[in-house]
Amino acid sequence: MRIRTVIPKGEARKLVLQRRKEISEAEIKRKTFKVIERLKEQDEFLNAKTVHCYIASREGEVDTRQLINLMQEMNKAIVVPKLNPVSKTFSRGCFTSWTEMIRNEEGYLEPAVGINDSLDDIDLVIVPAVAVSIHGQRIGYGGGYYDKLLRNLFVPKFVLAFEFQIFDDIESTTADTRVDKIITELRVVDVLKHSVY
Repeated sequence: MRIRTVIPKGEARKLVLQRRKEISEAEIKRKTFKVIERLKEQDEFLNAKTVHCYIASREGEVDTRQLINLMQEMNKAIVVPKLNPVSKTFSRGCFTSWTEMIRNEEGYLEPAVGINDSLDDIDLVIVPAVAVSIHGQRIGYGGGYYDKLLRNLFVPKFVLAFEFQIFDDIESTTADTRVDKIITELRVVDVLKHSVY
């Protein structure tokens, strides 16, 4: 019987952030293309009319800006988060074009218009992660914003990640919401079905 080794959150975060510093822009672009190609094969993505998706803004992340452009071409409604730093929650913003985006106080892009808190029409949520386990345990950036959001979203939750962000098992608590699928440049991990393809 194999013993599962659980890596502490802080250690996993430190390892991935170091690896992110070592990946080149060209490699990010090449691997992001492969991740998106795998995402395009998923029924949940193909059938989703409205997708909640973060805008990549940190070093070494899967570039979701490529994905947002693709979803526009596919005529999907795109919802992006708007930060409320006081309540540590997200409002929703409707993505219409890059020219309608502004930078918030922390320097991240967010929508200037179309703000409300409704989640009723979301069909799929693309969740950012620093690190993620094959069991769906996700580490974010420590603010807790996405944990609050995901508790109120009863739809498929996907993480797009590079292989170096994946671990066998990560320390987690009952406050952490697990994701349903992890899509990398090499594979799809279906957490609910315990399958990899």
